[in-house]
Amino acid sequence: MALLSPVLLLSAGGALFLVYLAQCLTSPLRKIPGPWYTVFTGLFLKWHAFQASRTKYIHQLHQKYGPVVRVAPDEVSYTSYDAVKEIYGSGGSGYDKTEFYDLFRVYGRRTMFTTLKREDHAKRKRIIADRYANSNVVKPAPLSGIQERSRRTEAQ
Repeated sequence: MALLSPVLLLSAGGALFLVYLAQCLTSPLRKIPGPWYTVFTGLFLKWHAFQASRTKYIHQLHQKYGPVVRVAPDEVSYTSYDAVKEIYGSGGSGYDKTEFYDLFRVYGRRTMFTTLKREDHAKRKRIIADRYANSNVVKPAPLSGIQERSRRTEAQ
């Protein structure tokens, strides 16, 4: 019963709070402009998402704080074309994907889309890239095999 004493519970809660506070205040994102509360919580962003006003809310933050805004403890919003191109560009961002892509695995297996590491993705891409090369895409399909089988079927 001594394990559940109020003093011990308060001490443990206080220690957890101090660890959380230290993480918030030493985050690599701490110098990015944004409302003070985004250092500690993403609840405001979630509330606006729930109210279907997330885009408007983020736009207002950009008007107030500029092209780079911290919108949650672990989320930053950019408005510059160069940042969007770097993050979402089709040439690859140069960064590994996060575990978020595990949601899209097919029967527990990785696909080109769900491969997390850049090196693994590059290996897979090399194997199939020739099939999507422009020179192969514009080639007529090899019909000789199909035509031969059709003739044999007709002859029967």
